[in-house]
Amino acid sequence: MKKKLCITLALLFTLALSACGKTDSPAPAVSGSTPSDTPVVSVPVPDGQPGQSPSSCTFDPALFGGKLQSCAYAGNGTLLVLADKLYLYDTGTSSVLATAEAPLRDFEAQAIDGGFVLSGMGDSGMMAYIYDSSLSLSKEIAVNELLQGDFVVSETGGVAASTDGKKLAFAAMGGLYLYDLESGSLTTLLDMAQNAGTASIGISMLNGAAFAQDNSQIVFFGSGSSIPAVDGEEDFSIHGSIAVDGSGLKLTKPSGYEMEEMQSSVSRLFFPQTFTQTDGTLLWVDRKTGSANTLSFSGSGEGKDGVYGSEQGNYVATAVLDGSLTVRVYDVSSGELAATEVIENSDPTYFYRIPRIYLLDGAKTAVVVLGGSIDELDTLVSVFEF
Repeated sequence: MKKKLCITLALLFTLALSACGKTDSPAPAVSGSTPSDTPVVSVPVPDGQPGQSPSSCTFDPALFGGKLQSCAYAGNGTLLVLADKLYLYDTGTSSVLATAEAPLRDFEAQAIDGGFVLSGMGDSGMMAYIYDSSLSLSKEIAVNELLQGDFVVSETGGVAASTDGKKLAFAAMGGLYLYDLESGSLTTLLDMAQNAGTASIGISMLNGAAFAQDNSQIVFFGSGSSIPAVDGEEDFSIHGSIAVDGSGLKLTKPSGYEMEEMQSSVSRLFFPQTFTQTDGTLLWVDRKTGSANTLSFSGSGEGKDGVYGSEQGNYVATAVLDGSLTVRVYDVSSGELAATEVIENSDPTYFYRIPRIYLLDGAKTAVVVLGGSIDELDTLVSVFEF
């Protein structure tokens, strides 16, 4: 799966403009190592949440210099694009709104009022970077230093930002913490050393967190154990919630469901299964009400090659890798299959690793990035409507 390719691909920028939508036998856009003079358009950036995506979408890889590696939702149809630097890209107008030096080569991004929070592992551990809407860095936080003895190890959901940009939550090895960005105060909401949990479930580990219910609650997931202990029972996956004042702890053990990660969208939180345990279902939690629900896929093993929530949370895509890539897009509310797209290429190396898929709700458009994490390949970008 991870073998390297020792040849140079003679791929050219055959598309000057890759419009999001289906065409007759579209040629995938390619992002290589040749830098481009990227025009930066002075356009006001809408706040990240809430809001609706634009009704049209264009993705033009030629606007980004160097190898396109990944993207992240930036709110209202905009994307943060990581290439030779960090780009804020408007898919509705096909324009670059701002650029900055990328603080990390791999990160999680969250849109907040008036800006963004980027988090990921740096040389000194977990880092959080707070930007305004023009990608000007306003604050840099060394999370593990702030926790003084505890450590955030999860790169997906380890750092959560409230949508108003006033608070951060840290899901660490030793507990769950709330950090007030205005006052600089740090509050411990859950302490593993104090046997955090309920009367029937003890929390063993926290793997991720997110704010919910108008920032009044923090939803988290991890692992736990039964109280009293059950002979021969191993730790099991749990998800739960707690109020930002530390009250009202709730824990749930999903029966036979092992969670791999938590993906945040504007309206929903998605909990894809561990790839070795997939059963063709997806657990999700309503971010407004806190209610838990399940989405069923077409196949019993579907989801092992990646599950991808949309920007607003109205859609979910799955990837199926088998010498090519089959992308299936589902409507979360109805549970119906909205689209199926097969992406092929003569070089099978593109299908050795899971893709990155980004779904823009308003435009009903998928942007699929292949080879972004494989150094030997130019990045292949494919787009389609659903």
